[in-house]
Amino acid sequence: MVKNKSEKNKNRDVQMKNDKIENKKIVVETRTIEQLLKDLRQEKNWSYLDLVEELSRKNVMIDEKTVKKWEFGLEYPDLDTIYKLSQIYSISSENFVIAKNNSFKEGFETIHMEFIKRFCYITGISLKIGYIAVYVIIGIALIWALAFFIGKCNEYLLVRSMMNG
Repeated sequence: MVKNKSEKNKNRDVQMKNDKIENKKIVVETRTIEQLLKDLRQEKNWSYLDLVEELSRKNVMIDEKTVKKWEFGLEYPDLDTIYKLSQIYSISSENFVIAKNNSFKEGFETIHMEFIKRFCYITGISLKIGYIAVYVIIGIALIWALAFFIGKCNEYLLVRSMMNG
């Protein structure tokens, strides 16, 4: 009887652990590689430098800028580095590949997103804020261009009326 309860408890614990792993995999499968890398680093409360040091222990020589570029999607780690990252974070390298594919599926390689990612990298703001900021800037530029065009049209009409008049 005691053995039976012990086995049931072990089976329940194993099932709970498997459920946690499965839940983590589902969450990983829906993220882009930029989000995954940033979230994993932040879960450990690491700075860019902390991750660089961990990777250097695994014979991957990069700098803080490279890690930041990964998190902004300006560059992606190569397969060897993905393997080392999977060891550091104790996550299957398959999850990194899935996340990288998600980045491509979401259109993170389009021209406007490339511009937004570079804008965010330079200014140090998040992609969400950068996305909004770039469209606000574009909106303001369009309004300015329209006002400029209307001003030039009025100027043309004024000059024309003076010549005819």
